[in-house]
Amino acid sequence: MRQAIITGASGFIGARLAKFLAYHNIETFALGRKPLSEIDTERLQEKDNLHYVQIDMANIEDLPTLLSNYHVTLDDCVFFNFAWAGKKGLSDLDVEGQLNNAIWSVNAYKVADKLGCKKFVHVGTMEEAFADEYLDKDFHKDTVYNRHLIYSIAKITARNLLKTIRPNLSPELIVVAKSHVMGPNDHRDSLLRMAMKRMIEYKPLEFTSGKQNFDVVSITDCVRAFKLIGELGKDMAEYWVGSGKARTLREYIEILVKRYEPDMQMQFGKIAYSDVLLSIDTFSPKKLHEDTGFVCKQEYEDAVEEMYQYLKYGNLIENYDL
Repeated sequence: MRQAIITGASGFIGARLAKFLAYHNIETFALGRKPLSEIDTERLQEKDNLHYVQIDMANIEDLPTLLSNYHVTLDDCVFFNFAWAGKKGLSDLDVEGQLNNAIWSVNAYKVADKLGCKKFVHVGTMEEAFADEYLDKDFHKDTVYNRHLIYSIAKITARNLLKTIRPNLSPELIVVAKSHVMGPNDHRDSLLRMAMKRMIEYKPLEFTSGKQNFDVVSITDCVRAFKLIGELGKDMAEYWVGSGKARTLREYIEILVKRYEPDMQMQFGKIAYSDVLLSIDTFSPKKLHEDTGFVCKQEYEDAVEEMYQYLKYGNLIENYDL
């Protein structure tokens, strides 16, 4: 991989991947809909081999024209498709907006083909696994609910559309889902991040029973995995980026709190849990390891420490040499 194109590059994972690839001498084109001046410089800024291209996914067909200004030959380029947006949030319930993302993903794959990219890596979500289980339920009997369902079904739709058109396009297609990604400079309202914020602020720590299986992978290991997928991933493969050490959500919370505030009380069961329960095998990165050799180099505790340093003291720790 000599070049990379990354949509959604102003987001938590996309931005970190852009910086990681550029650090490893891969010419990287980071795509985002906002002007670069509106993006936190801690998250993303241009360097010699990291270029920011402002473009809305609704206009992704204009990308070849925009890239022509850089006079670059894409002779070994991987296209990473992270971009996804909702009108009121990433995983809102707006059906039209969510399905537009699926259409834009297909258009991005066609653009990758036009540009002569070698691979197209489409990035899915852990929520797809919940949706698969959720849709198998008998709703005459079951009362489970998942607020991310429209988002995850749109993600599944994108995945299936891309697989359907693969025979008509040249770039190899790889689809990736991932466990919960943890690290500094993340502004999402994830449960573990919010739990740490409440712990730091000495606010009540109230949770569900925490019996559901869960998995966490550090942002550092996550972007390493995507680099390996770009280099060694196989056509039509579907990979899961995870730690290989999935456990219950309660265990993750207990490790986090006991590490920094062991005297704080954790109230498990205070909040009702009405979602499906996933098998621990859901989070297996076995195929990823078999095809690329990927193994995590950071433990959960390492990711927790990096996030704690950022939330407590504003220290941004980013490791590019692992």
